[in-house]
Amino acid sequence: MKKISVIVPVYNTHNELPKCLESICEQTYKNLEIICIDDGSTDGSERIVDRFAALDRRVKVVHKINGGESSARNVGLKLAKGELIAFCDCDDWLDEDMYEVMVDAMESEKVDMVAASWYKETASSSSIIRNKLSVSNDVFGRDELLIYIYMRDSYQGFAYMWDKLYKRELLYDKQGYIRLFREELELGGDVIYLAEIALNVKRVKYLDRSFYHYNQRQESGSHIKDVKRRRDWLKAYEIVLKRFEEECVDSDVIDYVKRFMAYHSSNGAEIAFLQGDKTAQKEFQKIMELYEHEYIKLNGQYPERIQRYQELLKKE
Repeated sequence: MKKISVIVPVYNTHNELPKCLESICEQTYKNLEIICIDDGSTDGSERIVDRFAALDRRVKVVHKINGGESSARNVGLKLAKGELIAFCDCDDWLDEDMYEVMVDAMESEKVDMVAASWYKETASSSSIIRNKLSVSNDVFGRDELLIYIYMRDSYQGFAYMWDKLYKRELLYDKQGYIRLFREELELGGDVIYLAEIALNVKRVKYLDRSFYHYNQRQESGSHIKDVKRRRDWLKAYEIVLKRFEEECVDSDVIDYVKRFMAYHSSNGAEIAFLQGDKTAQKEFQKIMELYEHEYIKLNGQYPERIQRYQELLKKE
């Protein structure tokens, strides 16, 4: 039975953390290494991980000075001993058979990645995320995976790192070193990391079922109205775009990456406008102009998006 290393960066989520760790410890697949990296928590989360480690020998805890989610994940990656790797955020939780079902699929289909869908959890609702277009029932390769990841409107089930199980080999670069997250970026490190893993993939199996419960909190990084962090997100997609061009990825996928850059630059421009930061606003608008063609082309069925985009371009 192969060991799964589950990497859990932990920071100030004392209300949600017990449910997260319970859902991992209670998995029906038992051969787990649960690596909790306390990234300088100050709200009691640091004591919660120690309590779980005292109760379950599979839980390993590292306490470190706060350095951000990517820094915490890197500590976990360097410690991980498992043949298989999974990621879980500290405010989310899993269905109890998630890893058992994924390992069964990985072994029976002889694939190096298994992907599945997820639930969006809010304070008032729970909803299953469904792909609008059908996904192949057969094993597929890198090119199809990239389409599924970046055609986000059609395939929402593929968007993130945590709804997947990876063979360890996928995480290594061409020189044989384990790939680490970009710690200089406050947001977007997972965007780059998933792209790099996808480039390494040879065989993928998709399970048309949701296992992972994503807790969408308003205070999460993706909702913070911070210009610097929005710049980081754009930097992440710039890096992905460059890597895809180097690896001769299909032009349709590259256009979708450009659409993401256009979208995130429009969010940055809107935040900068509301905050009266003219310098940042013009910076984001310049990127919007650069990728306006791809954004309009790939949002033809969403005229309201195009209208918003063009209005933000004109704001002064």
